[in-house]
Amino acid sequence: MADEHTYRTPCEMCGGAREEAFTTTDRNRAVTRRTFTYVRCTACGTYALRGVPDDLGEYYPGDYYAFPTAADLARAAGAPSEQAKLAMIAQRVSAGRLIEIGPGGGEFCLAAQRAGFDVTAIEMDSRVCTHLERTVGVAAIRSAEPERVLETLPPSDVVAMWHVLEHLRRPGLALERIAANLRPGGVVALAVPNPQSLQFRLLRGRWAHVDAPRHLFLLPLSAVAARGARHGLRLLDATSSDPAGRHWNEFGWEYALRRFPARRPSTPSTRLLARAITTALSPLERRDLQGCAYTAILVKDGG
Repeated sequence: MADEHTYRTPCEMCGGAREEAFTTTDRNRAVTRRTFTYVRCTACGTYALRGVPDDLGEYYPGDYYAFPTAADLARAAGAPSEQAKLAMIAQRVSAGRLIEIGPGGGEFCLAAQRAGFDVTAIEMDSRVCTHLERTVGVAAIRSAEPERVLETLPPSDVVAMWHVLEHLRRPGLALERIAANLRPGGVVALAVPNPQSLQFRLLRGRWAHVDAPRHLFLLPLSAVAARGARHGLRLLDATSSDPAGRHWNEFGWEYALRRFPARRPSTPSTRLLARAITTALSPLERRDLQGCAYTAILVKDGG
């Protein structure tokens, strides 16, 4: 049975007390009519979904996953968004063993493989695992508990999670296990929705990146950095103005303009209006980590 009193337990990231923050619905996909409540840690500012459903798989419909062709993957792997991720990682690591958790269509897996990394993916969906092995050409381990899988794998140089940490039931434990798996000098590269963003402050439960109930947490950078530091991970770099971050800004405004936006493509007029809003507010969203999503690099000390 789902725990309907999750808010009574300490914060997963820091152990602090929590209080109710806002309610919302599955406005992105409308898989359910249920109302969801998020609680906020009064110490570190982390938001968490109260009463996490037992079977989260029910909320990931078939069209949630994309299976790009080899040609589409090749183009995507060379896109500025993927190359910018590699460039941030290359500040400390340019080759070696790389684990990607929740790789989706495999664009970054392919980009990292092309850059010379030995890539292994951890993914909960069996169809995605098959796609990664057959189309992308990387090893794929099927599991919804990457923190357990990490205990069984040899040491790595990079662990990457692009919009995955917020989906995990135990993000703090995941960071702990990642740190244990990394070699000294290795890095964890991650991107997550930014609850300190301008959009979240304005939209709250209507914000696309809440995405209840799939996003179990909204994690401030300071909370991620503090939890990482407990396990020997030091924040090296962070930005919300990289190519991926700028994309998520426009995505957020576009979804805010629509009802059940993930069900069908936007109309041309909606896309134009979202682009206009994004352009008008870009001076604010690109300042002081106020964008919709941040990308962060943490390095394991000792290398």
